[in-house]
Amino acid sequence: MGLRELKKAKTRKMISDLATGLFIEKGYDQVTTAEIARLAEVSVPTLFKYFPTKETLVFDEEDEREEKLLAAVTERKKGMSILDALLEHFSSYTVFDEDKKKHVAAFKKLIYSTPDLYIYAKQIWMRYEKSLAVVLRQETKHQLAPAEAEAIAHFILDAFHRSKDAEDPRASLHALFNIMKNGWKE
Repeated sequence: MGLRELKKAKTRKMISDLATGLFIEKGYDQVTTAEIARLAEVSVPTLFKYFPTKETLVFDEEDEREEKLLAAVTERKKGMSILDALLEHFSSYTVFDEDKKKHVAAFKKLIYSTPDLYIYAKQIWMRYEKSLAVVLRQETKHQLAPAEAEAIAHFILDAFHRSKDAEDPRASLHALFNIMKNGWKE
């Protein structure tokens, strides 16, 4: 990455962090893009060059997260199963970091309490589900029909999502992935 791209990435991250902090502190609907631009010392048009919508200020890493999710499958170690690669991938998320528990809780509260952000998060998740289903069809040893791949992708992502809110997120993630690997036993 060149110097210019590095500077743009730093500016983008600074704006997103500033905006997210303001949203957590004051509430999403109480903060304007003009206020964010002023505090970030950029113009409103410049702000919208970095972030096309107000929601993308909060979800600034959505594309990178999708790329990493898919890479966890396509670039997994030789001999590693898809489920093991995805379990390893999800285990590295901030939500499982005890030192960041307070920040993660504040971020989740912001998302769950703001209808626009909650809807946007669901749309991202549906996009990830479709992308993951395509990769699963390409990478699996056994041919999957589109509906099968989408159902599997849905359960994989849902396992991560449900684990985030569990009392012991890491144990929940492992338990749900264990069900996927070994089947449910009555």
